Amino acid sequence: MRKSGWAQGGFTLVEIMVVLAVLAILAAVVIPNVGGFLNRGKDNAYKADQRTLQAAVDAWRSNTSTRSGNLWPVVGSTNVISIPALTAENFLRGNDVVASANTSTMTGATNDPSGSYVWGINTSTGVVTSTPSYSSGVYP
Repeated sequence: MRKSGWAQGGFTLVEIMVVLAVLAILAAVVIPNVGGFLNRGKDNAYKADQRTLQAAVDAWRSNTSTRSGNLWPVVGSTNVISIPALTAENFLRGNDVVASANTSTMTGATNDPSGSYVWGINTSTGVVTSTPSYSSGVYP
């Protein structure tokens, strides 16, 4: 004998709504946490690039301090760091690529939302800084 239509398998509307509610709660918890990881990752990438460039500039300065010539690895008369000068002298290598650097002629040119980061040197103190100043979570 055949049973009535109520005995067939399937999900009720209440069961589907419960599953959707559970998924919504999980999404509400997970999405903000993922955003925090992304911002921390960008913050760490900026700091790592700054440390890499600072170490390369410090090595350049210690290497050229005994000879005359270009005291800073900069582009022309600007204070903008020249990535090609640092790579030509082996102060930066393949694994040291700076995320925000345009390795053709200068540093700079990124596609981040705030515009371009240009890495420069304060020639009085030797400290590497970026222009514009870093904004949390905005980095290539």
